[in-house]
Amino acid sequence: MTPEKLEEKTEKLVKSFYNYLKQEKGLSEETASGHAYQISFFALHYLIGYEGKSLLEVTSTDIEDYLGNWYIRKVWGSGGSDARSILVAFKKFYKFLHERGSVEEEHLSDILSACKNPQRYILRFESYLELDPESETWDEDFRNWFMQEYDEDELEVNYEQPFEVNTQISRAKFSNEDLSSSPVLNDFQTFLTYISTHNGMKLTAANSFIVRKHVFALNKIMSNPEELKSTANQPDSRTIHLFYNISKTLNQFVVSEKNALEVTPRIDIFTLLSSKEQFVVLFDALWNETRWEKFLPPGSGGRPGYVQEERGNTASALSKCEVDEKYPFVEWLKEFCREQGNAEDEMSVLIGAVAFVCSVFDERIAPALKLFGLLDFGYEKDRKEYAVNHGCGIEWFAITKRGKKIFGGIRKNGRI
Repeated sequence: MTPEKLEEKTEKLVKSFYNYLKQEKGLSEETASGHAYQISFFALHYLIGYEGKSLLEVTSTDIEDYLGNWYIRKVWGSGGSDARSILVAFKKFYKFLHERGSVEEEHLSDILSACKNPQRYILRFESYLELDPESETWDEDFRNWFMQEYDEDELEVNYEQPFEVNTQISRAKFSNEDLSSSPVLNDFQTFLTYISTHNGMKLTAANSFIVRKHVFALNKIMSNPEELKSTANQPDSRTIHLFYNISKTLNQFVVSEKNALEVTPRIDIFTLLSSKEQFVVLFDALWNETRWEKFLPPGSGGRPGYVQEERGNTASALSKCEVDEKYPFVEWLKEFCREQGNAEDEMSVLIGAVAFVCSVFDERIAPALKLFGLLDFGYEKDRKEYAVNHGCGIEWFAITKRGKKIFGGIRKNGRI
């Protein structure tokens, strides 16, 4: 069949699928259009363009190659969170074809087998993003990634494993009593209690985030509730989004195949730690274990990877600040860029500073460090609406006594 004929057939199938979702299943315009778009994109850009196949000829192998390889490399701005919504669309589409008699039971089972574990594709995304294109071993690293396959058994995690408490951070001279001024432990425990009470809650289809009603309920019981618009989603709350990603990094909950949040025994294990041990585990998860791009709303762009790579140098520079002295944020960043040798002229200095301003550090990391009681900061008085909405525009910052102790212990590579 010619590409033109395949495209024509695809258009008819996708239109029928959209009408089915709207009229028979009663889905909203936005949801139905989203599912139809995913199927159309898959067919037009992958199946027809690369395989010369129709949607009726798809097998589990096609889906595995599409989501575990092609989509990751070819779709600009793609991320692991895309996997769940795409798989939902696949399952609905091929069940629709099965209902109308276009796909046999055995064929449907084969396709659904490739859709049952989104985590395998999410791990593929994450491992690809960890590759360094500038590395001298790029060719070999990419080849290894390309040839790698995930064994379903290897995806299992031991959720009863004790936490590794970073000994270097623990050596910083702060006690359990010192943590009384930091709300992070009480607020995080409140977060864990809430998700435990609501174990099994359904998550958003697009990104597997906490749904709006629970975000507002959680925000209300935090020590310092944020001002959220009525249309706010999880990423709009810096605290809830931070706790969600840290908790996920620590395997305190998992996202089930049915896109529901399910807590693990790691929550109870965490509560058995001392206050200082809990603080160390949380800070280690923030600073070292979680990719900083996850703290931003999906599709934010910027250079979160670059900023995180500089965290060792950033910590070293912060440790040199005098406790409680207010430093002009932008001017301090310019000097930081000069001292690290990141810039050869004033324009390069400015570009380096901009990577931190209105970026993941300005927008998410600085507020997180304030929550941890490691620094304080203030915003510019006359910020524009965009800066206000995105949490940007820090005018000054000051390091705390605890912050100076902890950042002073961070080694050059960013770990403590």
